[in-house]
Amino acid sequence: MQTQQKGIAAAPGIAIGTIWRYIPTTPKIQTQKIAPAEIEEHLQHFLAAQAQVDQYLQRLYHSTLQTTGADDAEIFASHLELLHDEEFEKDIADLIRQQESATFAVKHYLDEAAARMAALDDEYLQARAADFIDLQKNLLQALNHQPLISLINAPKNCIIVAEDLTPSETAQLNPAHVRGFALRFGGRASHAAILARNLGIPAVMGLEHLSAAKDETTAILDGSQGLFIIDPDESTLNTFKNEIINTENTAKEYNELRDLPAVSQDGIDIHLFTNIGSTADLHLVDDYGSEGIGLFRSEFLFMSTTAEPSEEVQYHAYRQVVEHLAPKPVILRLLDIGGDKPLPYFNFPQEENPFLGWRGVRIYTEMRDLFETQIRAALRASAFGNLHIMVPMVNDISEMRFVRETVAQQAEILQSQGIACNPQLPVGAMIETPAAALITAQLSTVCDFFSIGSNDLTQYTLAIDRGNSKIATQYDGLHPAVLRLIAHAVDAAQVTGRTIGICGEMGGQIEAVPLLFAMGFDELSISGAGLPAVKQLIRRLNYRHCRELLARALNAASADAVRELVRPLLTTSKDHSS
Repeated sequence: MQTQQKGIAAAPGIAIGTIWRYIPTTPKIQTQKIAPAEIEEHLQHFLAAQAQVDQYLQRLYHSTLQTTGADDAEIFASHLELLHDEEFEKDIADLIRQQESATFAVKHYLDEAAARMAALDDEYLQARAADFIDLQKNLLQALNHQPLISLINAPKNCIIVAEDLTPSETAQLNPAHVRGFALRFGGRASHAAILARNLGIPAVMGLEHLSAAKDETTAILDGSQGLFIIDPDESTLNTFKNEIINTENTAKEYNELRDLPAVSQDGIDIHLFTNIGSTADLHLVDDYGSEGIGLFRSEFLFMSTTAEPSEEVQYHAYRQVVEHLAPKPVILRLLDIGGDKPLPYFNFPQEENPFLGWRGVRIYTEMRDLFETQIRAALRASAFGNLHIMVPMVNDISEMRFVRETVAQQAEILQSQGIACNPQLPVGAMIETPAAALITAQLSTVCDFFSIGSNDLTQYTLAIDRGNSKIATQYDGLHPAVLRLIAHAVDAAQVTGRTIGICGEMGGQIEAVPLLFAMGFDELSISGAGLPAVKQLIRRLNYRHCRELLARALNAASADAVRELVRPLLTTSKDHSS
C-alpha cells in the first residue's frame, strides 16, 4: 500500500527506483582504561589509522576532482587538514597518555567537536558537524581494521535508504546506479547534500519514519518537494513520470536563460548574485550565470578548526574566490560570531540571549588581533579582483568608523611593506536590525554600500526566534512591518546614492521577488540553485505593475494578506510566458 512522507528537499530532481537499505558497520569502542604499558601501542595504532585514512581521503580528493570538480574536492582537502591539525593530533595523544584507548580518544574528541558545531545557530555551520563525524567514522573503521569503502557497489536503479550518509560515503555514489537517497538525518547545507546536488542525485533528508522502507520495494523520491513515496500506485507512478519530463523541459528553459540579463518586460533590470558558505560553493556561481557573490560567509574558516586560522590561510581562501570571480564583485562578510556562534578556541561569556548580545561588529574592538588579521587577509586578496567587505550587526555610525579606520591603517601597513592591496576597498554594512534600517541615510556617510540581512531583520522586527519550532510559523519576511523597514532602507540608500542588495532567504523567495524588485534593489543575492527561477520570474514581470502591488502590500494587514495580493501577479506572469 502506498505511503508518503515529507522531509527536507536536499537535492532537486525526481527518482524512481528500488529501495536498498544501507546499514553501516558499527565500530567497536574500547571504553575501559588501557594499561600504562599499552600507551605506546595505542599511539602507534592511531598513527597507522591516520596514515590509512590519509591515503583514503587523498583518493577521494582526486576522484572527486575528476567527477564534480575542485570545489567539491575541497571538502576532502578540509578533512585532510583536520586529520593533520596539530591541535587534533596533540589532544588525541594527550588522551591516550591519560590511558584512554585510541578508539575512545578519537570518538570522544570528534564527538565534542561535532557537538559544538551542531549547537550553532547557522545552518551551514551546523551542517559542518557531519564533517567531524565523517572523519571520526573513517578513523574508527581504520582502527577496527574495517574497510573504508562501503557504497561503491550499490545496486543499479536503487534508492538508498539510510540513517545518514557522510561526505565520503556520498562521494562514492555512482549516479549511473544510484537514483537517489532518503535519509533520516541531514539538511540542505550538509556536504552530503552539496555533493548530491553536484552529482545530480536527488535527495530527501530529515525523514523520521523510514522503518516502512523495505528492500526491493519500488519508491519515488522528489528531491525538489522533499517527498518520499513508498510502494506507489500506478496513478502516482504515471504522475511522477510525467513530472520528470516536465522537469527536463524546465531545466532546458533555465539553461537558455543562463547568460541572459534579469530585465523586466518594460526594460528595468536588476543584478542577481549568489550566496556562498565556503570555497566549496563556487560552482553555484558558474552553474547558474550569477553576476557575482552577494554574501561570502567567512565563518567556515574559523569554525572548522581548533585554532584561529592564520592570515595566510584566510588570504588564500579569499583570493581563490576573488580570482575565480574576477572582474565580478565578491562581497565578503567579516566574521559574524558571538554567543550563538562561539569559536572553540575563544571563551565567550555566557549570555541569557546571545542573539541580542556580544556578536558581529560588537566583538571586533575586544578581539582586535583576530579582526585585524582578517582585514589584512582581505586587503591582500583585494589585489586579485573586485572584493568588497561587509560588516555584520551594525547599529551605529561609530561601529562603521572603527572598521573603516582599521582598514585604512592595515592598508597603509601593507603598502609600506610593498604588499599589493586595494587601499580603497569598498566597505558596506549589513542592515539586520530595525535600528540600522531606520538610520540607513545616516549610515550612508560611512558606508559604500548596503545589504539587507533579511533573516535577522525579520527575527528582530517580529521578536520571534526563528529557531523556536513553537512559533516558527509566525516568522515571516512578508509581514508588512518587515516590508516597510526594508522599503525605508532602500529608499534611503537610493537618495544617498549608495547601492543596496539583499542577501537573506527573501532574495530567493518567489512570493517576495515582485515586491523586492519594485522597491528598487540594485541586486538580489540568492542561496543555492534558486537563481534561474528568480531570473525567469523577473523577465516576466512588469515593473509598473509591481510598483502598484508594492504600494498595496505595504499597507496590508498581515503576511497572509500580502500573499493574497502577490499570488495573482505570479499566476498572470506565468500565463503570459506560455
